[in-house]
Amino acid sequence: MTLSEALSQNRQFNRPALPSLSPLMSRAERIMARWPDIVANPPEKDREKLVAMVRDRLDRDEWKDTKLSLITSAGKALFDEERRERPDLSGLREFYYRETRASTRAGFLGGMLSIYMGSFDAAADHTHKLASALSEVTDRLGARWRMLLEAIPEMLSPTVVADAVARKMISMDDLWTGLQKLGIHSPHAPGLMNAAHLAYVTQIEPHLDTRIEMKRLIEWMKPDGREAKSTGAGEAISALLGHWVSRTPSAEDLRYLTESIIGIYGDPRVQRGGIWSAVPSHRLAVILRWLTGENIRFFLDVVSAVEDSHMWEPRRKFWLGLHSRGRVDTAWVAFGASAEREAKRRGGGKGTLRFGRQTAGGSRANTSLLVLKIGRKIVVEGSHSYRVHIFDETDRRAPTLYQWHYDCEQIRLISGSKAKSHIGDWQSWVMEQI
Repeated sequence: MTLSEALSQNRQFNRPALPSLSPLMSRAERIMARWPDIVANPPEKDREKLVAMVRDRLDRDEWKDTKLSLITSAGKALFDEERRERPDLSGLREFYYRETRASTRAGFLGGMLSIYMGSFDAAADHTHKLASALSEVTDRLGARWRMLLEAIPEMLSPTVVADAVARKMISMDDLWTGLQKLGIHSPHAPGLMNAAHLAYVTQIEPHLDTRIEMKRLIEWMKPDGREAKSTGAGEAISALLGHWVSRTPSAEDLRYLTESIIGIYGDPRVQRGGIWSAVPSHRLAVILRWLTGENIRFFLDVVSAVEDSHMWEPRRKFWLGLHSRGRVDTAWVAFGASAEREAKRRGGGKGTLRFGRQTAGGSRANTSLLVLKIGRKIVVEGSHSYRVHIFDETDRRAPTLYQWHYDCEQIRLISGSKAKSHIGDWQSWVMEQI
């Protein structure tokens, strides 16, 4: 007895038709939208066991009482990244291809189309073999899958389907909802949708200097009420930053991009690796430059508010002038007690306005620090009559950026640093040192 015959004789798949399927279909749509792969996505710890169970049945040619859920779950495991090229499982994979061509069970065929999409790799042998098998049985698929193939006729053409889905995405105002309406219930799913995502990013990148396209991509990366997309996020961020390597967006677009990207994926200065490792260095430098400007301005705004000193306007002009000329590589802020309260009142401490704390007590409790990297120098600016300190970055005792705690007294006492009070032409002295 073949698997197809066994499934056909299984009573659970031969129940009489219901008088009306409309309420059931509506409920199923809601369930699929919330848990699209609840039946066919086994936990990693069970995958090898499921594959072994089906292989054992194949070896014995014994399919009695075999449930469809076992076959589809094992198929999900068989075609995952760990197993889909294993030589010892080649026979089982060929069995699935044969059964796909022979089966008349819409549930099984729908499961195999889901596996094709979830394990999709346009360069992989299994993807082309699954596409070939499914292409022969499209008339036996369930209504949901036939509608998807009608919406995307290229679905079973591995070399072109990702671009085809991406072209559909370009015309959608809300990508998540639009893809679900096509029948793709889990738009951030792996496999085909990762490939479609990369194709979409490539196609829209030339237009990402406009706010409408920036917003569409960002809302695709983090739809309301859903988790942010991680796979392909580095490529999307790179595309969002690409136009600004050699020019600057409007202040409004700069703030929108910075706050949106950092709000979703964190600060690349303190959150190393992850999605940021996929952003090329020359494009990562764009957002680091923007964050540097934000940090310098935030520091100057906050300390000007808490320290009554006529010196802050010349300092603002000097440090922001260096930044505008591209001299400041990066910046980080550590606020003292009074400035920390003011910073939090202004919304600091999260997103683009994260900062460290200056922890020295006594007369220095309210001193705040601006730590800058300028070329091969580490420069420490401070409030409340704190002198400018300059270190060579090769000095292991020099302060490092992006720390959560700094002690301005310990920094002051580091031997070998050069320091200057804000008296006379201190700006020229800084320029000479850097």
